[in-house]
Amino acid sequence: MSEKSVIDTELLQQYVDSLGVDGLKTTLATFDGVIQEYAKLIHTAAKERKEEELRKQAHKVKGACSSVGLTELAEMMKRVEKEKWEWPQVERWLIEWADAVIPHRQQIDAWLATHH
Repeated sequence: MSEKSVIDTELLQQYVDSLGVDGLKTTLATFDGVIQEYAKLIHTAAKERKEEELRKQAHKVKGACSSVGLTELAEMMKRVEKEKWEWPQVERWLIEWADAVIPHRQQIDAWLATHH
């Protein structure tokens, strides 16, 4: 998967231009804390098979990911939020999402290191 499809480098550049590198790093640190809490809520909703709650949490996670340029992770949550699915399918999606969070987030750090 190319860098462009996983992270939104244009958005990241806009953050750097308006907030500076330190401002973007602060924003990302906030995201890192929030996403852990959101992931717990997603996990609980899935474990308890509460579809409405899972879709609501997926919406929040989608927004959080989009706000820091994690486009692929946001797209994955958009499917959980909006598409018709069965539990085994959505559980696979959630595992794929969880497995992708750290590597995708690291791509932002790598982008920052090479662009600033």
